[in-house]
Amino acid sequence: MSVVSVEEWMLASDEERARIHKSWDISKGEGKDIASSVASLFSKECIYNISEVDILDRDGQWFIHAYVVVDDYDNLKDRKNVEFLGFRVIFSSMNDYPG
Repeated sequence: MSVVSVEEWMLASDEERARIHKSWDISKGEGKDIASSVASLFSKECIYNISEVDILDRDGQWFIHAYVVVDDYDNLKDRKNVEFLGFRVIFSSMNDYPG
């Protein structure tokens, strides 16, 4: 595991972020606090109307899961490989939000 602060994560290069992310044991929650902070920042800085944001554990990596309004989702549903500060982003319609 690599111990890093949110501030250090923000200043790290893409290569450093990838190395750190791979070193986390996601099943133990390592890196979850950084993923949550980055997801929150993404929801504030994204140009699309994000209603809710969460993080997911997929294939041993953290992902940002962004729920967007239906009109924006129509523009985003086919986008793959979107990343923000070292985390892949998955878009879903707010209509699919479980909460």
